[in-house]
Amino acid sequence: MTAMNDDDFDLALWKLSVLGPLVSARLEHGDRLAWLLETAERVHQRPDGELVELSPRTLEAWLYAYRKGGLAALARKTRSDRGASRAIAPEVADLLMRAKRERPRRSIRRLIRMLERARVVRRAELSRSSVHRLLASHGISTRPPRGPSAERRSFLVEHAGDLLIGDAMHGPVVIAPDGAIRKSYLLSQIDGATRYLPHSYFTLSEGAPHQEYGFAQALLKAGRPRAYYVDRGPAYIARSLRIICGELGVNLLHTGKQDCEAKGAIERWHRTWREEIGDELPDHPLPLAELNAIHWAWLSSEYHARRHDTTKQVPREHWLAEVGQLRALPPGLDIDALFLHRAQRKVRKDGTVRFKGGLFEVRPELVGKTVELRFDPMDNKARPRVFLDGHFLCDTVPLDRVRNATRVRRRNLGQPDPTVEPTGLDPIAQILEQHYERTRPSTPNPNPKTKKED
Repeated sequence: MTAMNDDDFDLALWKLSVLGPLVSARLEHGDRLAWLLETAERVHQRPDGELVELSPRTLEAWLYAYRKGGLAALARKTRSDRGASRAIAPEVADLLMRAKRERPRRSIRRLIRMLERARVVRRAELSRSSVHRLLASHGISTRPPRGPSAERRSFLVEHAGDLLIGDAMHGPVVIAPDGAIRKSYLLSQIDGATRYLPHSYFTLSEGAPHQEYGFAQALLKAGRPRAYYVDRGPAYIARSLRIICGELGVNLLHTGKQDCEAKGAIERWHRTWREEIGDELPDHPLPLAELNAIHWAWLSSEYHARRHDTTKQVPREHWLAEVGQLRALPPGLDIDALFLHRAQRKVRKDGTVRFKGGLFEVRPELVGKTVELRFDPMDNKARPRVFLDGHFLCDTVPLDRVRNATRVRRRNLGQPDPTVEPTGLDPIAQILEQHYERTRPSTPNPNPKTKKED
């Protein structure tokens, strides 16, 4: 298996997000076909921004590839000429797209008739399928609805673990462990069925490392959710979170742009926290640890212990009754290694890689190869580890040029193959023999001929 670059990895993660519930959801007989047909009717945005439509056969092929080979099997790129119609002349294609953008509700039939009446094309020269492919490849095949199309519906998923909703809330000013006055953030995950929170804590940042730490704690307590629903904040669209969910088989879902209201369950919980705790806090800053202690006490004695207005059940009791529906983490999983961040680097000629402004040495046989560095984003002192094709190779060592000045260099002459029959050829002996043949003096003639005297 060859190493995947960033574009390959992003393509694989995008395909996995399109597959969605097929990866982990409970699907009864016939549900998969219905899902494939439904998904094929939607327009999807590729990592490069291109909008495309996918056939059920393509989606099914991606699913089988993922089940057989994981993320690496989804990294195959599509055609390099995708988006360029091979059945429609460029000038005709340009006119079709301009006519569609001019009036987005124009149908394909209308567009074709317009060009036929203008004598740009002959009658029946353009097929509806070729025009549809052209428009779909540029994301303009759909017709906008007449009037507003967005609607809100209150919903509950059926079982615990079917949907985990994550979000961040701006918290009060606190006293940080170093004594500084800092703003706090409440990072939480709530179960969509029971309204129970596997993990929730205040911290000093809402960046990806802190968000992922909270998600890891939720996984340790509640196992793998079938879907993780978040907004489009920088921490939630981070490549690291997409890789984590991809390797765990968790369907990562995002809300629409600027559509925080879609996560109504956790937004409503935030409002409850503000009303019951936020409004009761003192005016002066509290130490971060004390704020967390108050928060966890409220969760335990108040929120998790009383009947929820929506579910009509007590969150803690509801959660415990649904424990059998949870998916455990894979046996033997090293969750700390899974949550390491990743960065690709090309090994320089001197056997080093650049990382966070410094140089680190790796194995000399990796020179010229692109490797993956995995590192703990929460620990600035920890050195990155080197992986190739998903397998751990070695740790990195900070470059020490002074020590390298006296270090003996290793020679890599290769190992002889014990199964090969010896040739008996000695290249050194051959060189010496050839040299002596050219340089040794010639032997004098024992019977020299005398000249005949006159």
